[in-house]
Amino acid sequence: MLDSVFVKGHLGFTINGQSYEFVHQNISVFGVTGLPWGPLDPRESFGKPVTATVRIPQQPTHDLPVALRTRAYIMREQTLYAQHMGIRFQFDAEQKASLDAHIQKHGFTPTDYMRKYPRIPSSQSIQTFPLRVLVVPERKIELPIQEYPLVFDVSNLSPNGVLIHTENQIALDIVPGQRLELVLEPRGRFPLQIAVQGLVCRITDELQPQSGNLLRYLGVKFTRVDEVNKTAFLDMLKDILEKLRTRSV
Repeated sequence: MLDSVFVKGHLGFTINGQSYEFVHQNISVFGVTGLPWGPLDPRESFGKPVTATVRIPQQPTHDLPVALRTRAYIMREQTLYAQHMGIRFQFDAEQKASLDAHIQKHGFTPTDYMRKYPRIPSSQSIQTFPLRVLVVPERKIELPIQEYPLVFDVSNLSPNGVLIHTENQIALDIVPGQRLELVLEPRGRFPLQIAVQGLVCRITDELQPQSGNLLRYLGVKFTRVDEVNKTAFLDMLKDILEKLRTRSV
């Protein structure tokens, strides 16, 4: 059974002297996504720090209402068809633990867009889990060869795709709908590289609070894998899932 990841609640924040309120949102310990930009300009507001208020009203099944105030900052999201705003929370340890406990008790796992295969979070402790992927975007204009491939970190993995991220600013040239050549780099006893082709379905940008660097996430759907690489990928995935199963026993 999957852990709950969201709880319904209200989000508010103030920027440039203007207050914004979003009700009945899916709230996680990390933040809120899929918000309309409204009058805010994505170019001007992206990365701006805000003070966010999270309110989860008391319900018949809830113990007490939840009210948290935290530092946060504005993210931006892109798909092929839309642009959205996101808010990334910067809870302290106590706030995060409190909200997570509330979510596990009263929250839910979304079913309206559940994937057939859940994503597996990146783990250094799983010997064969690929932590890096080499990426070469399909380009209309040839750029200097030394700029490619780009090296991304793997955030999570599934049989159908991968979520990857990088602070390399060259990745800002990548757009939703673009096709990529990817080479996954497994570790440990699995020395074979795995080559796949994929399509960028979603891009999420956020600023690293400590460094100020832009961090770009790409949600990539696999579109073509030859038989040799498919066999290698499935073997690697089976090994990862077996390690997870053994760990949970």
